[in-house]
Amino acid sequence: MHGLNKFFNECKKQNIILVKKNLSIQTFSNVSVRIDRKFFTIKPSGVVPSKIKIKDCPVIRISDGKKVKGKYNPSTDTPTHQILYKKFKNLKSISHTHSKFATAWAQSGKSIPIYGTTHSDYWTSEVPIARYVTKKELRYYEKNTGNVIIECLKKKKLTEKTCPGVLVPGHGTFCWGNNYNKAVQYSEMLEFIAELAYYSQRIKFSKKLPDYISKKHFERKFGKKKYYGQK
Repeated sequence: MHGLNKFFNECKKQNIILVKKNLSIQTFSNVSVRIDRKFFTIKPSGVVPSKIKIKDCPVIRISDGKKVKGKYNPSTDTPTHQILYKKFKNLKSISHTHSKFATAWAQSGKSIPIYGTTHSDYWTSEVPIARYVTKKELRYYEKNTGNVIIECLKKKKLTEKTCPGVLVPGHGTFCWGNNYNKAVQYSEMLEFIAELAYYSQRIKFSKKLPDYISKKHFERKFGKKKYYGQK
């Protein structure tokens, strides 16, 4: 592992952005960054992002979730990150938040419907909600949280590319991306989508966006013939 400071700095930066975007309260949320195919780094447990010292950032082995470097204990959600990195080799960052509106949907046990194109610009489907872990699975709670997220995607016939984040019931959100800032960007968009959906329901607008419009908006940004943005 060479040039670790680059990854430590990026991890600290993304965790600070979570706070600046009002996606994190106290020390509840966390962002991790993949170093390579074997390791990742993550915010230390219970440490305010601005107080993180680069030399103390924990390094986690993806194959078994063991800490191999760093003074501080890693986030308690580390096993969830480890399971997702192990399953999805293209992920470069993962963000876990307890943001207000998205977490309210998670606590209500409801997926977020597609009410508009703001949603379908990023998610091809409703934002799904995973199931609760069982009492039997509770022994390895955080690890099995990762497993139920993977199970949720499989059950909904989604991929980590078409669905960049899910709700975990009674808990919060997990988002991911294929570069070092995407996970936090998706966390921000998920919170905005959750807020829009909340107000859409409050004003009793309950008609789902037509699938063909939803598909069009996703494909113009991410499809093979995408034309959103600059070339």
